[in-house]
This record gives sequence, C-alpha cells and structure tokens, in this order.
Amino acid sequence: MTQLRIELIEHPDYLEFVCSGDHVPEDWEDLIKQAHVACQRTGKTRVLIEGMSLDSTLDNMTRYRVGLLVGELFGPEYRIAALMPQEHINYFWETVAHNRGSKVKTASDYAMLMDWLNEED
Repeated sequence: MTQLRIELIEHPDYLEFVCSGDHVPEDWEDLIKQAHVACQRTGKTRVLIEGMSLDSTLDNMTRYRVGLLVGELFGPEYRIAALMPQEHINYFWETVAHNRGSKVKTASDYAMLMDWLNEED
C-alpha cells in the first residue's frame, strides 16, 4: 500500500484536509495528530476531512482507534467533519468519538456537512 496523500487547505473559518489514495491505519492516526497540531497553531476549532478520493474504506479497528484519538485530542469546543463516499460510511468512529465528548459528523453530502460544521455552539 502507498501512504495516504494529504493536502492541508486553510480556510478563513476551518481547516480542510483533502485525503486521497490508499492508506494504512497509522496514516489516520497521523492525520488526526496533524489536524490537532494545525488547530493549535491556527486557533481554528473546525476541521473538514475530505476523503471522497480514497481508494479503500477504513477497517473497523482503524475506525475505533481514530474515534479514541479524536476523543482524546479534541474536546467539545471543536467540530470535526468527515466527507466520505456513502459506501464508506458506517458511523463507528463517530460513535466512539461522541462517547468521549467530541463533536463529530460523517456524511457524503458536502452542503449538509458544511452547514453542520459552521453551526454556532
């Protein structure tokens, strides 16, 4: 497998991480840590992870580990959104992160996800 390709785009109100290609579990843990560092550096509390060009889905153990890490690093003042193809979505990482107090959402509808990401708390 090749390493996940990630492009960071800094928008005025949020950070966007465009992910493409193939991936291994460690790529996702690295991405979450990278997003956290970028949020601390910029002061932004909104993150969009765009995965519409991924070559494969995440396995459930990876989803669990991502949910744990998001819950550990991102408190309720953050919003983390994941834009994924519908066939890649099972909400497991979202459930794990929610259970740890994080505000996260996964969807395949960009407009709906951006509305949620931009909501006031």
